Amino acid sequence: PLTICDGCDHLSPRSPSPQTPSPLEDDVTCPNLGGTNEPLIDYNVVLKTDATNYDSVVKNHFEMLEKCLQRERHNVHELDFSSIKDNNNVIFDFSVKGMIAGYNTKFTKSFVENYLSKLNDVAIVNENKVIEDPFENEFVKQAQLVRKTVRPVAKMPNLDRIDQENYPLNLKYIYPDSAGAGVDVFVVDSGIFLEHEEFQGRQGKTVVEKTFCGNNLADDNGHGTNVASIVGGKTLGVANYANIIGVKITGKDCPLNAQNIINGITYVMQQKANDPGRKIVLNLSVTSSDAAVGEVASKAVEAGIHFVAAAGNKNLDACGFFPGKVETVVTVAATKITLNQDWVTEFTNWGKCVTLFAPGEKVPVAGIGNSSEIALDSGTSLSTPHVSGAIALMLAEGDSTPEQSKEGLLKIANKDKIKGLDYRPTANVLLRIRNAVI
Repeated sequence: PLTICDGCDHLSPRSPSPQTPSPLEDDVTCPNLGGTNEPLIDYNVVLKTDATNYDSVVKNHFEMLEKCLQRERHNVHELDFSSIKDNNNVIFDFSVKGMIAGYNTKFTKSFVENYLSKLNDVAIVNENKVIEDPFENEFVKQAQLVRKTVRPVAKMPNLDRIDQENYPLNLKYIYPDSAGAGVDVFVVDSGIFLEHEEFQGRQGKTVVEKTFCGNNLADDNGHGTNVASIVGGKTLGVANYANIIGVKITGKDCPLNAQNIINGITYVMQQKANDPGRKIVLNLSVTSSDAAVGEVASKAVEAGIHFVAAAGNKNLDACGFFPGKVETVVTVAATKITLNQDWVTEFTNWGKCVTLFAPGEKVPVAGIGNSSEIALDSGTSLSTPHVSGAIALMLAEGDSTPEQSKEGLLKIANKDKIKGLDYRPTANVLLRIRNAVI
């Protein structure tokens, strides 16, 4: 409950300063947290921290919350969300020590506007909104793919295209023998249908390691399975020896919102913190309008995570969406192959925030209808895992920072091949994989 408590004077209204300090003091009361009839609203909060003040900021801010709100604080990376019965009385802490500090909880709008947003230690506080159509303009249809002892590249022009400079396609997909081995690609999405043939008998492991949708690990949407199969599926994948690790943030009964995107990103950050030497690529094939998502993504890259994100499918400037707006993130737009030429798709977002393009129309992907279903899918969601797989190929051959892997992608990419960009000012750069051992 939102109640007045002893020892919370640091929440009391102060002089008309643009910012309010946050020290803990004695013998005063909490501020006005809002009227009893004012509704509680879900907010995501990111704190201002750096290497020198992380511990003190986290300690003071969470002590204030717990004392004045009298709520339970839970670490989301360890939490079984199905055990939470009353979200109104929970602080969902997504902090990763030394990397990012923040949380999700419910406040009144007046408290956020009049007090919380003015605290010195608060970087971002935004309402947590459901993303109504996270996979907008993406379309799927079933397709037949005859399985052979070698990849049937004739039916996978997307892979055929990314390993060569010019047309015609040579009906081959040539990639390093290491094939992404030893690299962990986290697919932060709707889960993975692990029983699909694309994930059986792989050299790399395929698991769904964490869910933020109750206790449901299954992919009841299909999107995560589509994405994972392009990252490293046995037949369909760019880097088929890479480890594919699912983190479920949405599903049939689990609407996607900024909180779950942040939870998924920070979960991957926690795994990096647990083992700083791990080679980690994070694939996020969704977009958000919440700047908190962008801030967390930026911190993930600072932590050494190779972050690849979809540009989005609205035919708008990609700089209007997170995390693609973040300069250090690799932001991927979509092309299609038409008459032995590369064309920008009608749906893809574009602009200066796009790092490069990759195939994104009628791409063969694993489906969830049965263990052998192959579908054709379109969207920047499918362009993105091509690039995640390409970075896995690079990392398997030698370690690099996220900045270096981004530079490496651009160095070997195909230049000035894409047609149709006349009214959409975007760097004309198309993914090409490194197909020889360094």
